Amino acid sequence: MKQFPFSLRFSIPAILLISSTILGGINIQQETSNSFQRVEENVSGNARFAGEQISGMLEYLYRRGNIEQAEIAISKMQTDVNLSLALLYDRENRVLLATQYELRNRSLQQTPAAKNKRAFTQVRENLSGQIILSEDRQKIWAIYPVPLQTEPGELRPSKVGILWLSYDISRLKQQAFSDALSRSVTSKIALAGFCILLWLFFEKTLTIRAGQIVEVSKKIAQGELNQRVNIQGSDELAQIASGFNKMANWIQTNTEKLQASETALQKANETLEQQVKERTIALSEQKKQKNQLEETLHKLQQTQAQLVQQEKMSSLGQLVAGIAHEINNPINFIHGNIAHVEEYTQDLLDFVELVQQCYPNPSSEIEDWADEVEFEFLQEDLPKTINSIKIGTKRVRDIVLSLRNFSRLDESELKKVELHDGIESTLLILQSRLKQKLAIQVVKNYSDLPLIECYPGQLNQVFMNILANAIDALETSEHENQLRQITIHTSRVDEKWVKIAIADNGCGISPSIQNQIFNPFFTTKPVGKGTGMGMAISYQIITEKHGGKLTFSSTVGTGTEFTIQIPIQQ
Repeated sequence: MKQFPFSLRFSIPAILLISSTILGGINIQQETSNSFQRVEENVSGNARFAGEQISGMLEYLYRRGNIEQAEIAISKMQTDVNLSLALLYDRENRVLLATQYELRNRSLQQTPAAKNKRAFTQVRENLSGQIILSEDRQKIWAIYPVPLQTEPGELRPSKVGILWLSYDISRLKQQAFSDALSRSVTSKIALAGFCILLWLFFEKTLTIRAGQIVEVSKKIAQGELNQRVNIQGSDELAQIASGFNKMANWIQTNTEKLQASETALQKANETLEQQVKERTIALSEQKKQKNQLEETLHKLQQTQAQLVQQEKMSSLGQLVAGIAHEINNPINFIHGNIAHVEEYTQDLLDFVELVQQCYPNPSSEIEDWADEVEFEFLQEDLPKTINSIKIGTKRVRDIVLSLRNFSRLDESELKKVELHDGIESTLLILQSRLKQKLAIQVVKNYSDLPLIECYPGQLNQVFMNILANAIDALETSEHENQLRQITIHTSRVDEKWVKIAIADNGCGISPSIQNQIFNPFFTTKPVGKGTGMGMAISYQIITEKHGGKLTFSSTVGTGTEFTIQIPIQQ
């Protein structure tokens, strides 16, 4: 199991903060959605009621020929603050009456209702009204039939007008959003207070007490075996502390016994030979004692070897933990001074050359010394040697930089980075595998890409998983004489997306298992070599963390290509 990278003192409040933020976002989204839905339902109900009432009234007034009252009825509709426009069309879709006088006598195509032409036809055919919500969900249109005149003997009126009502609900939705936001802010404040109290509780009951256990364990590891944890209570941490103290007592007791045994054994070894000589009469008893002592010595030596090995491993762990950081400082110091050494050396060589030009006939002693140290070869080889040192230190710096660049797996913030840098860092880390046994050629077809907003360490992990799998496939390929090759192609899909394709010409993936490649714990590698989580984690990083796509295509005997598509901006 990998070590958790953060301390509880910071991880607990971070988790609480993230959780409260997510819950707050979900809450305001749900509140807003519900509020908008209620506004749409209420206005739709009002529009349906108004459409039925006004269309019935207009039908009655037109049958009686009371056009003036019909105009008054349409005009009174302006008192509805949510109604933006009301139009009455004749059977040829020309405006008879309107709340905006300038729209009268206009055709349907010259009015805002032009987009509802198909609905007009359906309403006339079915003689039933319709309520329509606009595509942007900011307007509601009520469309109702109005029989203008029925000819004698007609069962179905032939002159059917259309009442068209337009309701603007943007203001209501804005008010609903403000109300929902106010409620959400109140709930988030309450939730934040709860999270603070919860964090204080965990700080007091968990973090501080766990820190005591860690501190005492460090002191015991340093040899202070009399240290104990003082945690009171009956919870799990108190039980752990009690068990820890028992273990510390056991270690101290056994260590003291071990030291006493070593002392006794040393004394026994010193007197053993003398005792054997003095007790020749009781040989059988002495032999028995000797066997017991030898057995004890053997066990003691085994125990001592185990303790030494444990100490070595502990020291090695500390060394490995610090070397990644410490190696960077001397390398930077050496590399920084190489330029000065190179400059000073060149100045000295130029000075020597100038001296040789001014004094072409040096003394015999100088000539003998120059021959002895092979001065001409030194003049030629010294700049090359310094350049080799410069190249070597740059190589080490590049490796350290690549390791630092690659090891950003715990970064939780989005950053704009150069995508190709992450690919190059991964290739540099895998360089030894690319050159092992079979030389693997890497072909890079890089396009000009913008800075990508992403989690760089997680993307590096995806590159590592895919490239490592490609190397594994090439190493197990049965085509011995074939040139083993990995091709990396980057391109820009459009203004919002980029694509990275990584292909190999290895053995390929069997069709029977291709649908399991992204499943957790699925692996085709031998036991102990793969966990089966690499591609599952990669798929999660690309699709969930970056909102992208991770796909692949594979043909047995030809190779496999993985394609990553991610947005430029998150």
